[in-house]
Amino acid sequence: MAASMISQLGAVASVAGTNELGLNESGTSKKANVDQLSTYFFAAASDTVAGKIEIADQSEQESGSDNTKAVTSGRQHFHPSAAKFWIQANGTSTVMQSSYNMTSWAHTGTGDADGTIATDFSDANWCGISSIQVPALRMSACTSALNSQCASVGFNSQAAGTFGVLCSRNTGNGTAVVDQIDPDWYFAVGYGDFA
Repeated sequence: MAASMISQLGAVASVAGTNELGLNESGTSKKANVDQLSTYFFAAASDTVAGKIEIADQSEQESGSDNTKAVTSGRQHFHPSAAKFWIQANGTSTVMQSSYNMTSWAHTGTGDADGTIATDFSDANWCGISSIQVPALRMSACTSALNSQCASVGFNSQAAGTFGVLCSRNTGNGTAVVDQIDPDWYFAVGYGDFA
């Protein structure tokens, strides 16, 4: 290998794993290809060693079992523990105060509302949790008295891309519905598998 100044060398068209570079090892000229240098400089990362790391794809994120691949912000929501949608919605209108992965919210009647999810679940078998915020003037605290009243909310429909919630005022320790009421706010969240 003839010695040349870097400024005298032409540029490579592309860097390939077999491209060779000249090295000086303890005064002796030697060569190494790009793959060899990559292995040396960029060893696999571990819990204790810095290095190169592979990015987890959607299926690896959904399985949640690989401890050697990194998770990006654009794929973390595929993990089973991540919420696939959530919403804080007005109890008497179509206003979505804040949300993630929601397309629309509809107030379909007193104490009745429906939500449309942007990216659907793979099927209707997902876990949904709902709650409400209701002023104390419209309900009293639940007690053991038979005439006590409390507000409750729950899902009344659930599909891959839509859901419905009902809010009612109950009496008799929650055993009888007095009427349906509009809360100030609905809150809903869903966990499951994306389509």
